[in-house]
Formats: sequence, structure tokens, C-alpha cells
Amino acid sequence: MRASLLLAWSLGGCVSAASFGAKLDQYTCERQYECAQGTFDTMYGDVGECRSELDASDGALYACEVQDCAYDASVAAQCLHDLRTASCDEIVDGSAWSTCDGAFVECDDAAFAACVGA
Repeated sequence: MRASLLLAWSLGGCVSAASFGAKLDQYTCERQYECAQGTFDTMYGDVGECRSELDASDGALYACEVQDCAYDASVAAQCLHDLRTASCDEIVDGSAWSTCDGAFVECDDAAFAACVGA
């Protein structure tokens, strides 16, 4: 347990389940702005607008994941680290997010579906 906490801290700090979604949205917007400027500019006015839109669209989903899934802090830290250090090619092709789906696991499928309204 202590080793996984140390790994999580060394990869980007301890990120709580509740704050993971906001950090993911932040890094997503910053890296897309950096690496895909033309496409980014057609979708958003600036990084702040991107953050606002992603937070609004993803916020409920993240809240449901926090409520109905187990959280793996070491995977979340790895996800954020990968996103911050990915090449622009990995940002553009989407592979920079490959570890991110594993941050929330072992979801109560029925509760999660009810939470997101599916």
C-alpha cells in the first residue's frame, strides 16, 4: 500500500477520486491547445472555455464514477503523468489517454447506470 501511494505521489502527486476528473480535463485542454492548435481553435476560444465545457459535460459522469466505482490512485496518477509527458503525436492520435480508463474500476453497473441516467 505504501509503495503504491509513493508511486502515485512520484507520478504527479496524490490525486483524489473527487479531483481526478478536473485534473484530467485540465491536462486534456492544455495539451490539445499545445498540440492541435488549429482544431482546438475551431472548437474553443481558449483553454478556459475548453475546461468549462469539459467540466460541464463530464462532471456528472465523474461524480457517478466516484460514487459507484473503486478508484485506483496509482492508475490515475499514471494517466495524468502520461498525459502531461506525451508527445504531440500521442495527443493527436489519442493514445496519450490509454491508461485513463483504468482509474475507475469495479463499478456497480446497475448503480452507475442509474446514476448517469442510462
